[in-house]
Amino acid sequence: MAREIDPDTGLLYYGKVIVTVQRQFGKTDLDQADSLANCLHGPGRRVWYTAQSGQHASDAFTGLANYWEEELDESNVLRRATRSPRRSNGSQELRFLNGSTFRPFPPTANALHGKQGDKVTVDEAWAFPAASGNAILAGLGPTTLTRAKAIGQRPQIWIQSTEGTVESTWFNPMLDEQRARRFDAEDGQRIAFFDFGIPEDADPTDLNVIARWHPGFGHLFDMPTLEQMAEMFAGAPGEFARAFGNRRTGSSERIFPLADWDAAKFADPLPEGRVAVGAALGVEGTDATIVYAVRQGDRIVVEVAEHRPGTRWALPRLLEIKERAGDGVGGFAIDRYGPSATLADQAERAGLDLIPLTTSAVAASAGNMLSWLTEPLPDGTRGWRHRPHAALDDAAELATRRFVQDGAWTFGRRLSVGSISAIEAANAATWAVDHMPEPVGIQVF
Repeated sequence: MAREIDPDTGLLYYGKVIVTVQRQFGKTDLDQADSLANCLHGPGRRVWYTAQSGQHASDAFTGLANYWEEELDESNVLRRATRSPRRSNGSQELRFLNGSTFRPFPPTANALHGKQGDKVTVDEAWAFPAASGNAILAGLGPTTLTRAKAIGQRPQIWIQSTEGTVESTWFNPMLDEQRARRFDAEDGQRIAFFDFGIPEDADPTDLNVIARWHPGFGHLFDMPTLEQMAEMFAGAPGEFARAFGNRRTGSSERIFPLADWDAAKFADPLPEGRVAVGAALGVEGTDATIVYAVRQGDRIVVEVAEHRPGTRWALPRLLEIKERAGDGVGGFAIDRYGPSATLADQAERAGLDLIPLTTSAVAASAGNMLSWLTEPLPDGTRGWRHRPHAALDDAAELATRRFVQDGAWTFGRRLSVGSISAIEAANAATWAVDHMPEPVGIQVF
């Protein structure tokens, strides 16, 4: 279907091909076979391939070059059609006797500046945030503009990947758009869309379901292999569902069980006491959240102070909180790794004394939150409580685990399918409330 011919023009009907499929399907091999066929179909073809990084693209090309060279030794036909691959970095190339070439390129906006392309593939599209993906796509447009006249064939752009993660702000909306229009294919878009995966109502932990809907099962792997893969992903069921079911994760794998989460809701005002402040930014600057935490005896109570789209507002708001609250705020905590690292740096340079928050501290606090939330105190209440807020509820539903060392875990931004900045800010505040410096009274020297 991707190479369907337009009966009115004799050219390829589709200018863009979007493929989303499970891992271990062989999509890269399939795409490379189509690319090689493109090179052989006419003289002077220009075919390009990229992936999530220049190194990944180069590695994929090297694998193809090795295979191609082996085939050259076996096939008189291929020896008459192509030369030996060039392998030097920066000039990797399969060159055919008809003048066609197949080359990898790094995924940057200007990588193909001044080049021409008859087929361009962007593999592992899930890895690109919106800004990067759109820049790459904008750079590909001029590459293909004049090729139909030059070679008498419509050029194609192939975009392919397994389902995305929270950082896949380029590929996920693309899939959503195509799935919404699948029953309106006559809307004038020249896009071929191939969507493989388990049904929405299927159980992603049922290996028989995975096997039934995986195009590679029985060809590339068998049930014992699938069982081994499921065991490898035992700590991240959402990632297994994404990888082998081509499905975005959801509430079925909540870290915080819904019944316990609801039981820990606290409708009263925040208790009196020294306040710890946690802040976090969403992936790719989608949003930011500031959370207060107060210890009340055996309990910690948290409250979302503010949650808004964007991130530029966060630092001025933190400085305002410090100025207004004075000694009432015992400390601020911001994760120095991941999306919030920029805010942590800005806050320190602006004069906020941050409570140290290492990866080990983040993991310890996450574990404490879960145990305090799920293990009732003698009076039946929870040791970690939260004032209701939509952003915090959403983040608790979407958050998944990421293991950082033997048995320890923190929140997996790449495995979640939406912003979890609210739960990260709550986690930071939870750590900070028990690690604030002691207040310093008047000192006489």
